[in-house]
Amino acid sequence: MADTPDSYRMISKLQFHYWFSDKSHTMDALVHNKCERELLELTKVVAKICGVSIKMETEPSGKGGLKSWLTVSAKTPKKTPALKVAMVNTLVAASIVTPHSISAQAAMETLANKLFSDKEMDDAQQAQLQHEVNQLKEQATQLIPLLDQDSVVKKRRSNFYDLLRKYQKVKSISVTLTDDTKKPITEEQLIARDGFSQFLITANTSTSQVIDQAQIEIISPVLMKGNHKWKGMYNGAAISFVMKSEDFMGLVQSGKVEFKSGSTINCTLQIEKKINGAGVERIIGYNILSVGSYSENGKTIETPEGKQKQKQNVISKRQLDLFG
Repeated sequence: MADTPDSYRMISKLQFHYWFSDKSHTMDALVHNKCERELLELTKVVAKICGVSIKMETEPSGKGGLKSWLTVSAKTPKKTPALKVAMVNTLVAASIVTPHSISAQAAMETLANKLFSDKEMDDAQQAQLQHEVNQLKEQATQLIPLLDQDSVVKKRRSNFYDLLRKYQKVKSISVTLTDDTKKPITEEQLIARDGFSQFLITANTSTSQVIDQAQIEIISPVLMKGNHKWKGMYNGAAISFVMKSEDFMGLVQSGKVEFKSGSTINCTLQIEKKINGAGVERIIGYNILSVGSYSENGKTIETPEGKQKQKQNVISKRQLDLFG
């Protein structure tokens, strides 16, 4: 009887099944290769988030539409628990078939039931397997937010479905976890053509991050109106930014605020970002939305808009206390 860790070694392959609108078993080679690349890149990112160093091998296609198998294994099997590789495979499958809030819990439950039903185990082995499955579920649950937020996972998945959307012959795609013999471990998860669009994100999608109470040391202010860029230091790095606070610009232009070496502002900072075709996020600009206070000769001075914001916060807190 095999030890329980061997149960996870059976979770070794990802089967991708392309279903066609005709009865053929062929697919445009360029489209197929591009789709496979997106899947490989997505798998690499999931493995990295899981902290597993992997190698990937592909196998010849099968019939019934077109099937391909991707074997994901650890680069150092003796040092990597089989459970970790099982988690990578399961999360890759879940990432491809679920557009939002990856349902890894359901996948883990199905996997656990399959492991238990396929093996004869004594009480000790069953308890050990249950413990390991619970560990797998807990680790996967902690990783779900990282996968949901990862721009490369989202973009690679979007690229994959966009390729299939444009290739009219494909009517659906399904993903299954299989063992070494290609025997299915989980039920086939199928996405029909009309569901492809839910995975798409706009190429070069723009996003922004807003940071309250950001501290910026002023290197070079701009005294004239317009979207001319100031220069400053933020988190140890030099940045160029647009001062969008009209109230603070009024103080600067009237001479009520003077900048000297070491002058800083406490502000609301907006960081504009853009995702490229590979899903890599890059910063494209910084904006100062408001300035709460500034330093002058070592003294912190609150601005009128800073005082107004403080009043609004107090009123909001009172309302929450009243209706909470």
